[in-house]
Amino acid sequence: MTTGMGKVSLVGAGPGDPGLLTLKAQKRIQEADLIIYDYLANPEHLRHAKEAAVKICVGKGFRHRHYSQEKIRRLIIRAVRKGQHVVRLKGGDPYLFGRGGEEALFLYEHKIPFEVVPGVTSATACAAYAGIPLTHREHNASVSFITGHRAHDSHLDTVPWEKLVALKGTLVIYMGFYNLAKIAERLITHGMPARTRTCVIEWGTLPRQKSCDGTLSDIAKKVTEMKMKAPCIIIIGDVVRLRKKLNWYETLPLFGKKIVITRTREKGEALMDKLEELGAQVLEFPVIEIKEPSDISSMDKAIKKLNEFDWLIFTSTYGVDFFFNRLACVHKKDARALNGIKVACVGPGTEQALNKRGVFSDLIPKHFETEAISREFRKRFGNLNGKNVLLLRTNIAPPELDLNLKKLGAHVTRVTAYQTHLPKSISTPVKKKLLNGEAHCVTFTSSSTVTNFVKILGLKNVKKIAKSTKFASIGPVTSKTMREFGLKPSMQAKVYTIEGLVEAIKNYDGCGLYRMNSTIRLGAWKRVFGSVAVKQKLMGCI
Repeated sequence: MTTGMGKVSLVGAGPGDPGLLTLKAQKRIQEADLIIYDYLANPEHLRHAKEAAVKICVGKGFRHRHYSQEKIRRLIIRAVRKGQHVVRLKGGDPYLFGRGGEEALFLYEHKIPFEVVPGVTSATACAAYAGIPLTHREHNASVSFITGHRAHDSHLDTVPWEKLVALKGTLVIYMGFYNLAKIAERLITHGMPARTRTCVIEWGTLPRQKSCDGTLSDIAKKVTEMKMKAPCIIIIGDVVRLRKKLNWYETLPLFGKKIVITRTREKGEALMDKLEELGAQVLEFPVIEIKEPSDISSMDKAIKKLNEFDWLIFTSTYGVDFFFNRLACVHKKDARALNGIKVACVGPGTEQALNKRGVFSDLIPKHFETEAISREFRKRFGNLNGKNVLLLRTNIAPPELDLNLKKLGAHVTRVTAYQTHLPKSISTPVKKKLLNGEAHCVTFTSSSTVTNFVKILGLKNVKKIAKSTKFASIGPVTSKTMREFGLKPSMQAKVYTIEGLVEAIKNYDGCGLYRMNSTIRLGAWKRVFGSVAVKQKLMGCI
């Protein structure tokens, strides 16, 4: 256990988008022994925490008071006296309507070492993601940040409305959602034109962001019609007009689409990042778990006689990782052990994994699928007579590649480099969304993700899900497995990579209407769109 006095970091978590967390904030989260976070701090940030760190959500925020301020203070003092590093993680910036100042004063009065790590505040971030520049020299000369909820002033009588109106600048109102009608009425009463442009932004900077445009006179009604809820930021002023031209985030090709990824968390990050960059709300539902083989002796035996092999074949990044980790950690060898041995692999991901180990592949099929390896060998060499081949695969890989290589005359040694299992636990919230038909798309990156998805949810449920949810496949082998279950891939990557899969989803989303709308017939396309070229392009989407 740590000895001596610990310290506290008051950390701004930013507005929600994980990419807007500052580098210093990330570093403090990584170092923390105890993380006390508010409900507005995105739980995704906790991924950076070390495994042993204790994480406590204390609620806070209007109508979310799960922990009293006094209880939070006791938690902090107890941890600091044990010598622990405490991160107090607050949404937005801790010193802007986040009660960070109160907590810092408490720490000062109790002689507890502390620091403040500023965060991107919700006002500037939500405005930017909604396409509203808070200042523009042709529209305003000032910005005022105010709170729309005051504990001891439910009627907001203490707000200097007349002075705010006189500034003729932009108003940004935090925590004002439940007082929206009252705020609009106060501003109009004190001289602000009823036609003043107003925007309410719910869950700003996240894929579930929702924005409502209006004027002071009608914004409360419009927000009610849109069934919006807190947390929201309210922006009032002429700069809201610029949203029509600058609304970049809500016009992203996959904005607001709920897309489920079934890869392991370790390998799913790249796919997640690319989808989120296009505006998608990514739901993690990993259906496979990768482990070291229960019996590693065949791997060790193969490594000991590596010099007897002519070819090593890797069909996934997992095989590369497990092989080279075993080679280094147990046998104390590196890439030099492959001297004189040729290497084949499938796909750019596996190729990159090899390159990181200092190995460059001698053979990569143009089509990124396992079956293409034997075809490439036949095309390039004719046969593999007398060649010793070490094939590193998962425990559930089908035998076709082994058999095809043997038909070419190779002596094949197949080694289980890693095992694929069903995960010990699954995400219940995501499962519920899937069963309720809330997901727009489910991605499959291998046959095993399809098989395990069906095992976990049941084929009957998966077929029910398929009625409202699109299935995206990374390639023909994965699509074949789907069809064997009676499932139809709505889209398939042209290039069998993560990038290709993302491209297929993006392009499908752009023309999905034509697939689903049976009232638009092929013969009518030319009349509707006026161009054979356009018609052909749209047909390519299907």
